[in-house]
Amino acid sequence: MASNRETMDLKVSMLLDRELDSREQQEVEAALRGDPDASSLHEALRLGSRCGRDVFDDLLKEPVPLDLVRMIKTAPPPRRAVRLPSEHRPGFTFRPTATQAALAGFVLFALGGGFGYTLGQQPSVAAQSAVAEAGGDWLDDIVAHYRVFSRQPDRLVEMPASDPAAIVEWLLTSTGVNFRIPDLADNDLTFQGARLLTAGGMPVGELLYTSGEGEVIAILFRKIQPDDDGFSDLIRDNIALMSWKGATATYVAVGPSSAASLDEIAAKAAGLI
Repeated sequence: MASNRETMDLKVSMLLDRELDSREQQEVEAALRGDPDASSLHEALRLGSRCGRDVFDDLLKEPVPLDLVRMIKTAPPPRRAVRLPSEHRPGFTFRPTATQAALAGFVLFALGGGFGYTLGQQPSVAAQSAVAEAGGDWLDDIVAHYRVFSRQPDRLVEMPASDPAAIVEWLLTSTGVNFRIPDLADNDLTFQGARLLTAGGMPVGELLYTSGEGEVIAILFRKIQPDDDGFSDLIRDNIALMSWKGATATYVAVGPSSAASLDEIAAKAAGLI
């Protein structure tokens, strides 16, 4: 009897893993309808598997830290392993029983629930290294704005760089932020002009630069808010953001995530603006 039960448990596990052919699948499904214990095990394994997939999918949605992206891009290729002809390693195949799989599923379910609760109660790693959650709305607006206007080089600015005094007066009056236009020529950036936009329900000033490779780098600022965080970085899709906080304003440098010197540009702009 025990042997028959272990065989059924194994087939239930193989059914979930789609390792049965059509005939065997039909046989197991028919057996499940007449075996309450096997049916309960099948449902428990199915729920555990679905919970594990949901937790993993949620983790994949977390934004990737800018430092990690740069580390991956600049990492040297791995060395290929060389196996000597005399080496011989016996193969080993492990196939857990359905009971073991069920136990593992329940453990993953408990761990996933605890991990999900922890993620829900605390800021994520990416959020801690980026900006406070409450300030995320205006960054979403900035990303959307940058994605549109960075692709329109002929209409990049509202006010050109030829009249910097007028730019300062215009954005100071509109945002309430007193600033200077940073000279970033040493970083191979040419000042093109300025824009005024609304992000997070507030007026935001934007200074736009272009590199020799045609990349668009923007420096944005708004009146400081109580929940604005300090200097931090974030990646949204293929767009990188570096934010910092001054005495009266919060600033953000925005550019392509491939721009490896964006942190250097942001640091220099923070000292000049």
